[in-house]
Amino acid sequence: MALSPTKERDRKGSVYWQCICDCGKEAKVTENGLVHGNNRSCGCLKRENQKRVVDQLHMVDGTCLEWLEKRKSRSDNTSGFRGIYCLKNGRYRVGIGFKRERYYLGTYDSMEEAVKVRLEAEKNIHGEFVKQYRRWKERADADAAWGKAHPLTFRVKKGAGGTYRVVTEMGEEGTEVE
Repeated sequence: MALSPTKERDRKGSVYWQCICDCGKEAKVTENGLVHGNNRSCGCLKRENQKRVVDQLHMVDGTCLEWLEKRKSRSDNTSGFRGIYCLKNGRYRVGIGFKRERYYLGTYDSMEEAVKVRLEAEKNIHGEFVKQYRRWKERADADAAWGKAHPLTFRVKKGAGGTYRVVTEMGEEGTEVE
């Protein structure tokens, strides 16, 4: 609810209004924000929504399965493809992140070659992790006691030719699954 205008203005000249949110907290909102409905709360709705989203995501050891399955490029990405950075010399540096770690995949002369390497790494690391997790989850859901006795552990391993892959252990005598 808008109470009264203040003497403050934003960079466009819009007047700030003193308002009270439904939660009871006071906030200053621009006239444009009020007229166009851009401000619906003091920020409490955003915080509430962020808490709800986290409950809907499947996090495994700090890794979000939904983010791996539905990857998008970041808005501040300047190369046009995730994990690829154009260097000052015109070459392309490729990297990938997994489990709070960064892995360097190399530097390439062409964007096409860099994209090919990045997509292969996504398949070998992110894709394989999701596949192995789903496999483990299906078995753990079918037998809860097995799931507790055999926690899923996984790590990234560097293979021949500089490629990376995920190695999981299903807890069965240290059996590695690639």
